[in-house]
Amino acid sequence: MENNAPAPARSALSATQIISRLAGLNGWKLHGDGSDLAIEKTYHFKDFLHTMAFVNALAYLAEQKNHHPEILLRYNACSVRYNTHDVQGLSSSDFECAALVDALAHPGTA
Repeated sequence: MENNAPAPARSALSATQIISRLAGLNGWKLHGDGSDLAIEKTYHFKDFLHTMAFVNALAYLAEQKNHHPEILLRYNACSVRYNTHDVQGLSSSDFECAALVDALAHPGTA
């Protein structure tokens, strides 16, 4: 399952691009500022087993996309935060991965 492909070249989005892309995502919010600017969403699940199944699927997705979020795991919830450290802000990859994570949490809605 190891992905040794080099990360794609990424560039920082402008404030206008960030707001536009954020409007296309349901429930994602801005977090932080400057080089720590990120998008974040919390997903809620029935129990720990369902939460872990989601986190494991998310880990696989992150490896496939070579873009890894910060994850905060709780018994029946998981918070996911994306930021592109290379560009010290947000890139298209953050929003593309956020949409894929939404599809993981809510199959058939993407």
